[in-house]
Amino acid sequence: MTWQVTCSYSQTAVGPFRSCCVCLSTFYSRTIVECPDCTCGACPARTSTAPQCQDAEIRCTGHMCPIRVHWHIKKRYTEYWRVKLSINNFNRFKNFTDWNLVFQHQSLQELTQVLSFAYEPLVQRSTINDTGLFWGLPSFNQMLPQDGTVQTEVLLRKGKDFSFSGGWALPRKIYFDGSECTMPPPDDFPQLPSSSPVQRFSGGHRWLASGAVLVLGLLLT
Repeated sequence: MTWQVTCSYSQTAVGPFRSCCVCLSTFYSRTIVECPDCTCGACPARTSTAPQCQDAEIRCTGHMCPIRVHWHIKKRYTEYWRVKLSINNFNRFKNFTDWNLVFQHQSLQELTQVLSFAYEPLVQRSTINDTGLFWGLPSFNQMLPQDGTVQTEVLLRKGKDFSFSGGWALPRKIYFDGSECTMPPPDDFPQLPSSSPVQRFSGGHRWLASGAVLVLGLLLT
């Protein structure tokens, strides 16, 4: 007699709210996209200056999540680009020992260096690697302390599909200790400065437009 066991995770069974969220920022935009409000619980009361919270266990924030993952696109080079990844524990009384972080990104096959974290690629579809597992190093950052932070920097090679536009360089999904973290909506993702129609209007287009105006002016005279 044999058995086959399938394990699955249900957010509904765990509780109605998420336990972590994702913050996004980039070197090419001044916008810091914070976690969506009320992601992990009841919204704090707000004054004109800051949220007001009654729960002393979790640091008072707009999202009220005990864990926030900050993905910051730090720098670009000729052949590489760098990401700074921070995990913030907003719980004032709880440490997270032997924590782990899983994220999905289409460029993980181009990952060349990870600082301060252990890393293992998770190949899910043939030779395609778009999912990676991070965890802390023993006697260094294996424990995420209460009201504390652990962080790393990741260096990736620019592949043939590389782009900073359209949110391509941002993660698809992030999980902390098995729980999926809430991502900001795509419409709020940091945008390239050149993404505006005015800035995409190149010198060649200006030359063509000027020529068209000149021809139209001659026809009307």
